[in-house]
Amino acid sequence: MKPLPLKSQYIYSKTPWLSWRELFFGLENGYIDEKTLSEYVCDALNSTSPPEAFELASLEPQENHLARNLLKSLNEKYSSTESDPTKPWIFLLLSYLFENKEKYDDPLGIVEQLYADFDYPEEISPLVRYMPLPEGVEGSEDLLLQNWRTALSNYESVFSHQDRTQNKN
Repeated sequence: MKPLPLKSQYIYSKTPWLSWRELFFGLENGYIDEKTLSEYVCDALNSTSPPEAFELASLEPQENHLARNLLKSLNEKYSSTESDPTKPWIFLLLSYLFENKEKYDDPLGIVEQLYADFDYPEEISPLVRYMPLPEGVEGSEDLLLQNWRTALSNYESVFSHQDRTQNKN
């Protein structure tokens, strides 16, 4: 599937705490490009950011090809393997798509593609039209949209209860 057009300002407004590992996952899977990565890191800089982060944030457009190696270095030096790097991207893509669903002919079809792209995560299954419903529940597009809202709220709740900060050391 062609990735949705996420901009750094959108990503930062929803997830200002992305780890180097999560950013690396996003770059490796095409959810962000080098320019978006550099802009995001620029927004996230603080006084304790490592030198590579400052270098990454200050790349000129003609230097964007250096972003991948800088991020790879940051990921190797400063990332833990505790969190699942897919979860923030599932949230970001579902959130963007939900907020912009009127721009797409079949937003639920895109949800189904995301479901497959992310290897069928259980938390997305209630948003998928072809998944069976619990006995006695009648399916409708309104139910799918409500499930979508609930899934986004659940992601936000999980992220707010994790020890997530803007400091990526």
